[in-house]
Amino acid sequence: MALTNTLKDSLVKAENGKIINVASEASRNHRDLKLPYDLTDISPFTVRGSSEIYGKTKLLNIMFTGELARQFSGTKVITNAINPGFNNTGLGRDLHLSTLLGKFFKLINIGNPKRGADIIIRLAFDPEYERVTGGYFNVGTGAKVDPIYPGEDIFMQQLLWNNTKELLLEYLT
Repeated sequence: MALTNTLKDSLVKAENGKIINVASEASRNHRDLKLPYDLTDISPFTVRGSSEIYGKTKLLNIMFTGELARQFSGTKVITNAINPGFNNTGLGRDLHLSTLLGKFFKLINIGNPKRGADIIIRLAFDPEYERVTGGYFNVGTGAKVDPIYPGEDIFMQQLLWNNTKELLLEYLT
């Protein structure tokens, strides 16, 4: 949110201002979302809880994108979220067997990050998405994905926005 607010005027003035947030279908593993608690939870990170935490962060990216689209309503700024699919980027390299699995996936050509980048490039430049905003799109097909609840819940998106704004103001003052 801080970066978006910093760039807001430039994005609005731009002929084709676009924001593309990286989410994930891992958002479906978020369990219970509790706002504003989940924005400030500093519980110790564990291997067991990592999937849930990762899922929550990706769900929050989807929700932020929906509210951001409303915040830029009436401008030419387009904002969408994407699911880049599985990418062998080294995320999770501290988990057991991750390095070995990463080498194996690379050997059999699974999880190439270029595939995940393709949907970002399509949303940024393909005329098909020129006027589409507030969506969540899938790698490969480029099809719109319906996120898990509360991904499209307007009340929850606004709550996330307001909670984040309050936290940033508290932090910056």
